[in-house]
Amino acid sequence: MINIQAIRHIPNSKMAYPIDEETLFISLEVAKNDIDKVEMIIGDPHDYIPDDNMVYHWVIKINPRIEMQKCYSNELYDYFICKPTLKYGRAKYSFVLYKGNDIYYYGSKGIRKIEKDDQTIYDNYEYFCFPYINEEDIIKPIPWINNTIWYQIFPERFSHHNDGKKYLPWGSVEKGITNNMFFGGNLLGIIDKIPYLKELGINGIYFTPIFESPSTHKYDTTDYFKIDPQFGTNDDFKLLVDTCHKYNIKVMLDAVFNHCGWSHPFFQDVVKNGKNSKYYDCFYYLDENFINFDIVNNVPAIKKRIIPNFRTFAFTPFMPKMNTSNPIMQNYLLEVTKYWITNYDIDGYRLDVSNEVSHTFWRKFRALCDSLKKDFYVLGENWEDSNPWLGNDQLNAVMNYEFSYPIWMFFGERKYDAKKFVYSINDVILKYPQNASKNMFNLISSHDTERMLHRCKENTKAFMLAYIFLFSFPGSPSIYYGDEIGLTGNNDPDNRRCMIWDKNRQNLNLLQFFKKMISIRKTNQDLHDVDINWLLYDNNIIIYKKVDTIVIMNNNHETLKVNLPNEITHKQFYDLYNDKNISFENDIELKPFEFFILKYKPEVKYENNN
Repeated sequence: MINIQAIRHIPNSKMAYPIDEETLFISLEVAKNDIDKVEMIIGDPHDYIPDDNMVYHWVIKINPRIEMQKCYSNELYDYFICKPTLKYGRAKYSFVLYKGNDIYYYGSKGIRKIEKDDQTIYDNYEYFCFPYINEEDIIKPIPWINNTIWYQIFPERFSHHNDGKKYLPWGSVEKGITNNMFFGGNLLGIIDKIPYLKELGINGIYFTPIFESPSTHKYDTTDYFKIDPQFGTNDDFKLLVDTCHKYNIKVMLDAVFNHCGWSHPFFQDVVKNGKNSKYYDCFYYLDENFINFDIVNNVPAIKKRIIPNFRTFAFTPFMPKMNTSNPIMQNYLLEVTKYWITNYDIDGYRLDVSNEVSHTFWRKFRALCDSLKKDFYVLGENWEDSNPWLGNDQLNAVMNYEFSYPIWMFFGERKYDAKKFVYSINDVILKYPQNASKNMFNLISSHDTERMLHRCKENTKAFMLAYIFLFSFPGSPSIYYGDEIGLTGNNDPDNRRCMIWDKNRQNLNLLQFFKKMISIRKTNQDLHDVDINWLLYDNNIIIYKKVDTIVIMNNNHETLKVNLPNEITHKQFYDLYNDKNISFENDIELKPFEFFILKYKPEVKYENNN
């Protein structure tokens, strides 16, 4: 008997969706090591042909079955996948499963055991249906995203261009840094460093908020139309965008549309006038007396944790939650959106706390962005499964923290072994439609997390392995400012230290590694492919193949002898990282944290060098 309870397929979901105008992606979930083979029966629901007696028969009876391939597994399940072509854009389909001598039929009405020539499986009503591939419903990969190397900048801590104002000396505090310390990072300082970013290979910058705000992080916005005076002026920002575009670098701003700052004029009007304020319904309240704390110098004076009587981001009264369904607030935020696209030609928005804002608002936001600029990038800050937001009507992508977590656990905190890591990455690959995966923003460090080097306990070699895997994953890789020169740090606020510009304090070997990996990523399209063929994952060794590129990693503190898979032995490769030809016998000794990035050279025959 097979494990019937484990068999699952959901039509019109991440298990059945169009890749393009003629191709579907279909997956079937079954219990681990339970099914020997799966075939799919598929055909057009309206395609009937007459026999000699003019009796019409559904063509699906004579269509060849498609054998599905077992591509991915995790601890509990195997996943069989196929990508059928639809001539007319519509299909009905079902599955035939084999285990030993037993055959099972799985359709929309359930699963049952059948005999080999059972004709009841051709009942049209028992088939899953994909009604039609509408072009508008196909998730469109943004052409420039997959080739983009993002660089995330926390503006207050990246670079200071002297503006005559007094701040703490740059980099004077490292350990013990807080979010109340101002070091004077500004837009002109960022402009000064654009040539550095270009030389590194960066072609996209994501800025955390730069609009007027009293804090260092600027997630408590006071004026959405104004660059914070510490950072500069609106004209400075225009110069920054123009400079970036001159160097072919895209610019993405942080849009904080879930909440504003305490000092925002809409909320201050409510604080002053209560229900008589025309902005009253722009926010949410738990009680009419919504100020349940002291106010000193017109700001909350919080001595201990409280839960405000109005809705906020988390429980901070400094960030009141905005009602994006209210017409006044909605129109205001959409005007903000339009202002920075039309006047400053930005290329994307990262949406803070996007999963706490209504789908209705995001649909209006996305429609506006699409109407203002072709291939504009809409990126959400969703930390968990984000399928309800992805598509052509809301987000193009999310910050892929689902991808980050297994990286942290395997290369950093070492809580995953190779098998657990591979199974987790398989789950990530299957979590989203492939076209959405090509839009993803992949990261392993950010202003909201520990820096990856800190997770790796300052082990730069393990840190490099983590970034190699990042650079070989579909979507666009992101570098958090300073990672490339060895900047470290624990969780917020320690992860927001000043960028180190003194070359004597930079890890220049690490910098060269990043330059090389960025070059490899840009020039080797194999690494952009969605699918991964795992060749070996054992004892913290992973070997995987992407099209004609093979990556080998030893995530161990010890040298290990590894029996190489057949895909590698006695073949000629080009070592992309070390720029030389290389070949292997049957096994290899891998030094601690050693890696290879190999491009298969089919035109070159293997030569035994012994």
